[in-house]
Amino acid sequence: MNATVTERRCAADTRDALIRAARRHFSVHGYAGATLRGIAAEAQVSAALLVKYFGSKEALLTAASDLEAETAELLDAPNETLGRHLVAALLALHDRAEADPLLRVVLTGPRPGGERIVEELDRRLVGPLAARLTGPDARLRAELVCAQLIGLGAVRLLLTSPATVAEPPAALVERLGPILQAWIDPPPVR
Repeated sequence: MNATVTERRCAADTRDALIRAARRHFSVHGYAGATLRGIAAEAQVSAALLVKYFGSKEALLTAASDLEAETAELLDAPNETLGRHLVAALLALHDRAEADPLLRVVLTGPRPGGERIVEELDRRLVGPLAARLTGPDARLRAELVCAQLIGLGAVRLLLTSPATVAEPPAALVERLGPILQAWIDPPPVR
C-alpha cells in the first residue's frame, strides 16, 4: 500500500474519531460546555490537530451536526413497530456512541446560529415522522414522540438517573415503546 493511501486512511480515521468525540461532547455539554481541548483529548489527539482539521469549534459543530445517519437509523422500522424501535435504536446510539442526536440539538440549538441544527432535526426526523403518521394532528404527535425521546436521553445521559441507567435496555423498550406507539398510531375515531 502506498504512503498516500495510508495517510488518507489515517486522516479519515482521525476525522471520524474527532466527529464521534464532538458528538458525545455536544450531546452532554452543549455548545457552551464542550471544549476543543476536551474533545481532542477524548479522540486522543492534540487540540492543535483538531484545529487543523476543523479550524474552529463552530466548524466542528457543523461537521458533528449531520443527523442523516442517526435519524435514518431511528426511523428504520414500519409504523406498526416504530415505538419500540425508536427506543431501542436511541438506546443503541447511547451505548455505542455515548451520544444522542436529539440532545445534541437541544443543547446546541438555542445558541446564536443554532437554527441550522434545529432545522436539520425537523428535516431529518420530525417532518418525516409526521409525514408517516395517519390521522389528525400528525405533526403534534411526531413532536410528542421526539419530546419523549429527548426526555429519555436527558435522564439517561445528562442526569444519569440511577434507576433509568440501571434498567436494562430491553426493559426500557418494553416500558416506553408502547407509550410512543400510542402517539404513532392514529387516534381512535370518536
